[in-house]
Amino acid sequence: MTRNEEALDIKHTNYRNIYRLFFQYNGLSKPQIVKLLNLSLPTVSNNIGELEAEGKIREGGFFQPQGGRPAIAYQLVENAFISIGVEIQKKNVRCLALNLQGNILAQKDTALYFENEPQYIESLCNIIHTFIRSLGCLYTQILGIGFSIQGIVSKDGQSMLYSRVLPGEHFDVKELQPYFDVPVKLFHDVKCAALTELWFSEQIDNAVYISISEHLGGAIIINNQIDLGKKGYSGALEHLQIHSEGNLCYCGQRGCLETYCSLSALLSPNETIEAFFKALRNKDELVLMRWDAFLEHLAKGLNTVYLLLERDIILGGEIAFYLIPEDLKILQEKILKLSTFPLEGDFIRIATQQKYTSAIGAALPFLIEYLP
Repeated sequence: MTRNEEALDIKHTNYRNIYRLFFQYNGLSKPQIVKLLNLSLPTVSNNIGELEAEGKIREGGFFQPQGGRPAIAYQLVENAFISIGVEIQKKNVRCLALNLQGNILAQKDTALYFENEPQYIESLCNIIHTFIRSLGCLYTQILGIGFSIQGIVSKDGQSMLYSRVLPGEHFDVKELQPYFDVPVKLFHDVKCAALTELWFSEQIDNAVYISISEHLGGAIIINNQIDLGKKGYSGALEHLQIHSEGNLCYCGQRGCLETYCSLSALLSPNETIEAFFKALRNKDELVLMRWDAFLEHLAKGLNTVYLLLERDIILGGEIAFYLIPEDLKILQEKILKLSTFPLEGDFIRIATQQKYTSAIGAALPFLIEYLP
């Protein structure tokens, strides 16, 4: 490395370290930054001027003086850049915008029935453009657009590897990118939900995230990262076969966990999840029997998962909002009866994040990549 390159590297490091502080503190003065980073005042002043000129920080009043002139308090411009998450569902499209602190700026659901046709892509992109215009921001402020889809996605986020729920040979980054001047990526919806849980929780290190909504899905968390496996299939617990001659799954196999432990399997036709859990809490006898059978099957699948991975299990998805501690107690007891080894303590918990998780998780990767 030449002397000029070394100087540029030091300058870049100082810039990033100073910018990083504003994500950790609500307000900072130049003297405080000097003390925190052990830098000279001219170095701090130059970087503060640069960050302010770029619209990344702003003056936010003054600190109370302790003799002498009050110091200017500088603050992060949280909305300087925005990340967009788009959740693709069978009948709807959910658009969501996050600022640099991961806070939701706006969210909108729009009815759009999924079709494996180029016309669907055009309608979808028009919805997204309308949503972005409603934010009142410039396209130069957008870090990227992430699409959460009900399908396995390649590790680079460029293509769909597998989906029987939303088959889409036309749904690919190469089909989407021409409509946008910002980066576009695809993400598996359950891995998006797991990433959201990981982002907002301080308790996770290693865990298995299970999403129970219309369909079942899983994601494996290793060392605070979503594990994608060799190609992207990691965590597809929905196709764990628990009965060799069981129910027919949309994948073509029989006895998959999906066919016993998704909401599609739990709920009767035209029954809502709200109605089911209301009847359950009111001790409806038939509903109690259905719930017990559901938990029996879930315990069988989770026992295999815990036997292989021995990690805490996080239950997320639409069902998480309706679960209570008593449900987890019953489920754990059923797993204990099946377990080969003695299990101690609670090892299942309800996800802390229960709203817009897939859309948030689709926006987060661009935010994470940007953060200094």
